[in-house]
Amino acid sequence: MMKSPYSQHVMMQSNDPPFTAQVVTVSTRCAQGEQDDQSGPLASAQLAGMGMQISPVIVIPDDRLKIAQTVLRFSDLEPVSLLLFTGGTGPTPDDLTPEAILPLLDRRYEGIEAAIHADGRRITPKAPLSRIAVGARGQSVIVFLPGSPSGVKDALTVLQPLLLHLLSLTQGRHDPH
Repeated sequence: MMKSPYSQHVMMQSNDPPFTAQVVTVSTRCAQGEQDDQSGPLASAQLAGMGMQISPVIVIPDDRLKIAQTVLRFSDLEPVSLLLFTGGTGPTPDDLTPEAILPLLDRRYEGIEAAIHADGRRITPKAPLSRIAVGARGQSVIVFLPGSPSGVKDALTVLQPLLLHLLSLTQGRHDPH
C-alpha cells in the first residue's frame, strides 16, 4: 500500500478555545446492537489526537429524519465546530446520509471532497462508490465519510492537514495563511 501525501500530522497551536467535535455513526445494525461500531471510535480517536474536544460517539440508524435532526441539533441548537458522520454513504437503497444532509448545507467544499476521492482511488478502485461530502452549516463544518474503518482512516489522513485551518476560517477566526 502506498503512503498518502497527506499523512503529515497537524496539532492545534492556538490560544483560542479548542475546537469541538461530535462523531455520529449512521448504521441500523450498529444502532440495533447487531454489529459493533468500529468507525466512530476510530474517527473520535484521530480527532482527539489533533487536540479537539470530543463528545462521546452517537450511533443512529439509517433514517433520513434522524440524520437530519442530528445535523440540526449539532449545527443549530448545540453547535459544534465539526460534525463528522461515518456510514450511510454507499450506493445501497438504505444509505441515506447524503440525501439527509446535502439539502441542509449552506456551502460545500468540493476541493476537499475531490482530494479525499483522489487519495481513496489510489488505495482502492471502490473508493468512488462512497458518496462523501464536506460542507458547512452556519459555523459548523459537516463531513460525512464511509462506514468502513479503512475509509474513515484514509479520509481523515487527507483532512488532517486542512481541518484545523478550515474550522478556524468557518468560525471567523482569521489565522495567517
